[in-house]
Amino acid sequence: MNLVIGDQLSCFSDIHLDDVELVSVKRQKFDSIKDLSTNFIKSRKVLKLQWHQDLDDSWAIQENLPESLDTSFRSMLVDLILESGEMLGSLVDCKKIGVRIATLRSPMCPLFHVDNIKCRMLITLCGEGTQWISNQDVDWEILLDRDNKDIPIKENADIKQMVTGHWSLLKGGAWNDKFNGVVHRSPHDEKDRLILSIDPLF
Repeated sequence: MNLVIGDQLSCFSDIHLDDVELVSVKRQKFDSIKDLSTNFIKSRKVLKLQWHQDLDDSWAIQENLPESLDTSFRSMLVDLILESGEMLGSLVDCKKIGVRIATLRSPMCPLFHVDNIKCRMLITLCGEGTQWISNQDVDWEILLDRDNKDIPIKENADIKQMVTGHWSLLKGGAWNDKFNGVVHRSPHDEKDRLILSIDPLF
């Protein structure tokens, strides 16, 4: 299984290839997004938001984002959610998305696991990116043993990390019968993170 890295949204079409498990795209103007996100983290405010919406429903985003957010930060989130949702809709033909925005100060999912979804867009706006293990490097015996807390990775293989600021689209366990889903976890760095995840809904 392969990782595709690029700087164009068209790269996301590679997610439909059987030998691709994750596509990571570097987005333009990320420096301003990172600065806004870092300033929010430094304010020590907390975001833990989750909702469902139609792809192009900017009103739903406005309703769910706190009015207390800085105007520029709020506008950035609206644009980011609309753009990534539109991209997912064109890729997997969904009409709705699930949105989650969270500030994290400890690992949310500390153990390696697979999400039983079709796919997920993960965007780390600030802090360390999500860690993952390429499918051919996973020790499935360890992963499937719920009592075994060891890292489920084969000898001499490496844990990979999604790049902060990239849009990372990963296949889930429900992608198809040929693929088990990307094995991933939250980073164990205790530094603050701000993440946005977008799931297609069917």
